Amino acid sequence: MGHPPGARSRIAAVDGFRAYAILGVVTIHLLGAAGALQPGTTTSLVVWGLLGNVIDAFFIVSGFVLFLGVVERGGRLGSLRAFAAVRGARLIPAYWITLALMLALLALVPAAISTAEGVPSLPNVLVHLGGMQMPARMIDSNILPGFGINGALWMISVIVGFYLVFPLIAKPFYRHPLAGLAIAAAITLGWKEAALHLSGPLTAFNLGDQPEWSVALIASNQLPGWAFSFALGMTGAWGYTRIRATGRSAQARDAAVWIGAVAVIACLACAYVYGRDASEVSGAIGGSVARSSPLLGLAYSFSRAALMAAIVLGPTWAQAPFANRPTRGVAELSYSTYLIHLVVAAYVGISLLALPTDGSLRGIALWFGTVVPISLLYAYVMRRWIELPASAWSRRVSRPGARRSPESASAPAATASAP
Repeated sequence: MGHPPGARSRIAAVDGFRAYAILGVVTIHLLGAAGALQPGTTTSLVVWGLLGNVIDAFFIVSGFVLFLGVVERGGRLGSLRAFAAVRGARLIPAYWITLALMLALLALVPAAISTAEGVPSLPNVLVHLGGMQMPARMIDSNILPGFGINGALWMISVIVGFYLVFPLIAKPFYRHPLAGLAIAAAITLGWKEAALHLSGPLTAFNLGDQPEWSVALIASNQLPGWAFSFALGMTGAWGYTRIRATGRSAQARDAAVWIGAVAVIACLACAYVYGRDASEVSGAIGGSVARSSPLLGLAYSFSRAALMAAIVLGPTWAQAPFANRPTRGVAELSYSTYLIHLVVAAYVGISLLALPTDGSLRGIALWFGTVVPISLLYAYVMRRWIELPASAWSRRVSRPGARRSPESASAPAATASAP
């Protein structure tokens, strides 16, 4: 592959995927806040179709980046202590600080949104500190991610779950990557089918007061519902390393153009179906409704992963929109931007400024012009004074007594991971 074992080069296009994914998440949330996503409209269909499931890219990238080091080490995870230190330093400090800020705001400045809980209970806070808000919702659906003001935090539970499972599956997956991908597809398909058809028993088990359809959506968004996405990234890391090791990069580059063209068509077809289903529903749950479809979810994830692979392996012109300084800058700020943007929307956009919700271009411009700069500033502060020092600390503590883990071998590579 051209690199010594255990070392990783930075794959710039992967940073670009994260950058565009966070832009997509923020865009769809702010368009929704501005009232631009009315059910049954062409605008809603297009936006939901192209951006409604973009969080999937985060999970594909996470699987790719974490597994890439394992593949280059011949299937060895390395020090479990180092893995835990690096992943924890990446995920926890910015997340906990954001939770603390949210709790302070809820106590001092009640949010003018219908889902705001007020000061949450101690068990609710503890559940969030552990990143277990989504599994907890399977027991009590009244537990709202982000205390009702920051629903984007549902994703943290999926990432935490993946980090817990990854050390157990890394070596078996390395030995049988295609079988692992097939098993992950079966897990996702079976889990989502169960969520759809066993909503009655799940509701009876649940202590909350949500209807069956809501409990079914909660179930479908648990970690098993995303197993295929993570496995696609892991399989991509195995394939990427294999291609580079066998010196077939030129052949892969030629094939990537045709694979990418087919993947674009497949993505657009999936986007249409996804957008059609999501745009029929009022409110932010449209995306969850659309991705609860088992076969559509698998097809969209596969076509998106194929397109990402074609870009990574493809010619320079295909990588250019993703591998450049601006997208790298956005990628470096992506995690904390994701964590805070809905809080800014709730407290600044709704409570403080009462920004327009009529779907007008003026309203959309005001929402983006207000929320995006504040979120990026927050993300810059968090990265400069929290994320980078935490990353440096994790690399220091992971060195003694063991070889450095794949994630700590290269600081830039560590930042290429999704949250």
